[in-house]
Amino acid sequence: MYLARINLDPKRSAGMDQWAVMGRAVRRAVDPDESGTRVLWARTSPNTLVVSSDTAPAWGKVPGAVSAAIHPMPRHPEGETVRWELITAPTGQRRAESGEEEQRPRGKRAPLAEEEFEDWLHGKFAGALDLTSVKWKRLGGRPARYHFTGEAVVRDSEALQELCLSGIGAGTATGAGLLLTSSIA
Repeated sequence: MYLARINLDPKRSAGMDQWAVMGRAVRRAVDPDESGTRVLWARTSPNTLVVSSDTAPAWGKVPGAVSAAIHPMPRHPEGETVRWELITAPTGQRRAESGEEEQRPRGKRAPLAEEEFEDWLHGKFAGALDLTSVKWKRLGGRPARYHFTGEAVVRDSEALQELCLSGIGAGTATGAGLLLTSSIA
């Protein structure tokens, strides 16, 4: 499992400001034969693309890429306090209307109100991280994406590794859901 930080030249990355275009480019760089390799990505700034995947990406295939640093995904032992960062679109199940129940028994997904974010995060991180602090900033989009940051204590290292590779929330194909963690030194 790899974590790559790819430096981009925004002038050379035409169209890469669109989430769907970026998603296809990242997928081709990591999984050119579409063999099912897991890949998540986030554009954390106009100049930086972060990719987590089962295999190391061929970063030169990403339009506008000028350099990359590729490392094994960090592993954190149980009990360690970490900083975490997540860009995602928090959504939840909305009960189906009376006539819709037969078509969609689980209801429709709807954006959550900000008052529900901490409970939503606690549920998503349950078993992997115990949150100690949470902050967020609205980024925009539809559904609205938010940049979450905070600190947490690692409860289960394997569960955390799986969360980092599987993603959290809606929009994992379009640059949301990548959980980044780092040790507090």
